Amino acid sequence: MKKILAVDDQIEIITIISNFLKGKYAVYPAKTTARAFSLLHTTKFDLILLDILMPGMNGIEFLEYIKRQIWYENTPVIFVSSESDLDTVSQAVHLGAGGYIKKPIEKDILLTKIQAVIGE
Repeated sequence: MKKILAVDDQIEIITIISNFLKGKYAVYPAKTTARAFSLLHTTKFDLILLDILMPGMNGIEFLEYIKRQIWYENTPVIFVSSESDLDTVSQAVHLGAGGYIKKPIEKDILLTKIQAVIGE
């Protein structure tokens, strides 16, 4: 089963993602980027679902960091965020994000984007 790291400071969003993906993917929750880094050191993920608006290190900064690390540079990232500022979304794509999903999350859109990036 493919492994997905879900990084969001709102536990409700992680719960929604986990419920949508239950039985299809193994979802590892991280409420902070610090927890996400901890999980990245111990587990190889097929995909990271990442919020942009996070306390401390935001999602853009997190993506910039992991794209500079040889261990994670090829791990695909899809942003899941309420942030819709065109400059921010463009920056995320320029940095290598594999997609962007606007909150509130729709199950079909989430599954379609994930399948497009990492397959079944």
